[in-house]
Amino acid sequence: MLEWIAILFVTSGLVYGLWSRRMQKFNISSPMMMVMAGAIVALPLGLWSQAPLEPLKNNFHFARVFSELTLAIILFLDAAILDYRKERPAVRVATRLLVIGLPLTVLATWVAAYYGIAPGMGLVPALLISLMVSPTDAALSRPVLENRHISSPVRQGINIESGLNDGLVLPVFSTALAIEAALSGQSTNGWITEAILEILMGAGVGIACGVVLGMLVNHAVARNLMIDRFERLFGVLSALLIFLLAEKAGGNGFVAAFAGGLALNIASSKVADVIESFGEAEAELLTMLTFFVFGLLILPSVYELWTGEMMLFSALSLLVLRPACVWLCMIGSPYNLAEKLFIGWFGPRGIASIIYLLIMVTLLGISGYEALVACVALIVTISVIAHGISASPLSEALAKHTKKKRPAEAGRL
Repeated sequence: MLEWIAILFVTSGLVYGLWSRRMQKFNISSPMMMVMAGAIVALPLGLWSQAPLEPLKNNFHFARVFSELTLAIILFLDAAILDYRKERPAVRVATRLLVIGLPLTVLATWVAAYYGIAPGMGLVPALLISLMVSPTDAALSRPVLENRHISSPVRQGINIESGLNDGLVLPVFSTALAIEAALSGQSTNGWITEAILEILMGAGVGIACGVVLGMLVNHAVARNLMIDRFERLFGVLSALLIFLLAEKAGGNGFVAAFAGGLALNIASSKVADVIESFGEAEAELLTMLTFFVFGLLILPSVYELWTGEMMLFSALSLLVLRPACVWLCMIGSPYNLAEKLFIGWFGPRGIASIIYLLIMVTLLGISGYEALVACVALIVTISVIAHGISASPLSEALAKHTKKKRPAEAGRL
């Protein structure tokens, strides 16, 4: 059975790839295609007819192992290939979004989740939901990043935010998981110390490995010691090495992967050029596989649990909370209202939300957290559709608006 699932996944990817240019003209993104493909494959397997959450419970080992490796690689690549050296205006946009906008979004979503999803939901589960759905996913708004008619600070600011926010949320998410595990009796005494030590150990291992690997890359590239195909593989191999070393040392492997990517990026001026081409292709493959698994296992598990309150919360999260927090953090910036609203809308939820959800289920299980699992899945589903459909037309609309209102960006801070 697993072989047939793999065949159907690969076939779906090939079909989309062959007609990708035409698909994009109809505003069908690769995440939309892969979620739909996974959901269709689940039909003959009988996953849609099983009891709620059973498909995920019965196939959780596969989803967990895959999610851990995927998140480690994505966190590392996001941090390692970010080009924050060139675009100062973009860095200013991203700084506003990460330092002010992200905490505001987490706080507002936390309050809304606590009061709006399910009666009796505790403060920590509500915080977990907020942390899972606050990080953004640039893969769902690829046309935004590729539209050169949109001002570079807006595009690159969204890109930098998406690359860093999941890593910044991760330590808080890990600590909240440890707190909830302790409160539910699944952890021994000393959980807060253990969580902090894991995060610090992971960061230490990641930074040390990143600096050493950065020095090695500089040396190898300067002396032309690496052949092209191993230059492209370097990023994935580095991510897995750092993740596994940190886990072996008792640290948090995900924190290590993110910290290692940042350290490598800072330590090596060559690293982005070495791994970016493969990083983009690898990220696209991982994105497709993640959304395929989402459609295959998670959607059939949760759709019967969706409620009106969850629908309302999802709409609030996507249409109000994120845009409002972005507008607040952009006060005083030189960008017009259309650009601020655009940045606020393009905070799609995707890979990080899915994988954080699987990590949570790994530690806490599903029993007692059914509403939490269903709500996160609903937000991702709506985001995949809404942001996938709107990316191209809204990008074109903003490009025309910006060209009309402000033909040149000269003098812009």
